[in-house]
Amino acid sequence: MADWRNVGNWHWKERNCLEWAKKYFDDKLVGTTAVVGELSAEVTSVDSVSGDVDLNIRKGRLIAIYDVEIKLSWTAAKKGSEDTLSGTITIPEVAHDTDSYVYDISASKSTKDALPLKDFVRQKLTPEITKKFEVFTEDLKQANGTDMYIPGNGPNDTPSGVSVASAPKQERPSVVDSSVGVVKTANTTFSTVSITQSAEFVCSADDLFATLTDPQRVSIWTRAPVDGQPAEGATFKLFSGHIEGKYTKLVRGKTIEQMWRVATWPAGHYSTVKMELEQLSSSTRLSLKQTGVPFNEEDATKANWDRYYWNSIKGTFGTNRLPFTLPPYVTDRVPPTSSRTFARKRKHRRNKRATSQSSPIRIVAAIAAVGALVLAAMYYKSPTSTL
Repeated sequence: MADWRNVGNWHWKERNCLEWAKKYFDDKLVGTTAVVGELSAEVTSVDSVSGDVDLNIRKGRLIAIYDVEIKLSWTAAKKGSEDTLSGTITIPEVAHDTDSYVYDISASKSTKDALPLKDFVRQKLTPEITKKFEVFTEDLKQANGTDMYIPGNGPNDTPSGVSVASAPKQERPSVVDSSVGVVKTANTTFSTVSITQSAEFVCSADDLFATLTDPQRVSIWTRAPVDGQPAEGATFKLFSGHIEGKYTKLVRGKTIEQMWRVATWPAGHYSTVKMELEQLSSSTRLSLKQTGVPFNEEDATKANWDRYYWNSIKGTFGTNRLPFTLPPYVTDRVPPTSSRTFARKRKHRRNKRATSQSSPIRIVAAIAAVGALVLAAMYYKSPTSTL
């Protein structure tokens, strides 16, 4: 997912594509064959893919950086013979800056009859594998680069190395099958995941609700104009249109539910966001659950909630209580919880101060009473008191 404020795709953005690369090599390399005359060889499995595969965007350009070691298994046979030979191939370096590869080939047998089959693997099968490596860079960019940039209005806003298919003019909203985590649109099917997060803010639940919904407050911590008003059924746009959605449920100080999407997600697809606010003794806990997030957007979405929502709110308004101002769409004037708490604390402080001021008088009275008792005891015990 593109950085929500990486306008113009100017800043460095990085994505780890190792898991994608593992699936890619498994799909592309398994079944690779070479057949010449009576001899044949085939890649039967991808045993391991280890290393680094990263896709980066900088100044509107996609940059692929990778260096992996790949281990394969193979079989070879001669037509008309029941004997087959199997073994492994290790390619120690498949990298973005090299077009020559070293193939370390081992065989299960080293007999004289096995040598022709092993040589056939080296001479005929490895070139077929090399052909698959030659297109890896472009396939990596095409599969993972289209949703790393923020689309703009200009004709040159697409990074080099990425082709973007034009979206249909009319697109129905996607249908989310939450039981299996699959989304079906008119043009594609893709997996989705759910995200849960929790954050705590030193303010009342009403304060936090207003901060998340009142356009004036939202424009402060997003540092951008807000399009839309907080009302059930109303749409909104944040971060210059990179985040858009619709309010589906609003309960002041309790619940915020939205249809929510990033502009670079598949056309017409919205996730479901539910925020629950829980008033604690001196703070408010926010619990977020988001369903329908595209599978390859999970890490970026989690990071951007922290960075552009929670941390931005805390950094903008500080760690003290947020000043409470009822948003314009709230008509009832019930005092916020923070005001009631403040009144109780103020009354407690006054009582404590009154008690502390009367303490010296009580001490003097107690000393005087003790002195009187001592004098009385001395009088009755003196010799003159018996005459």
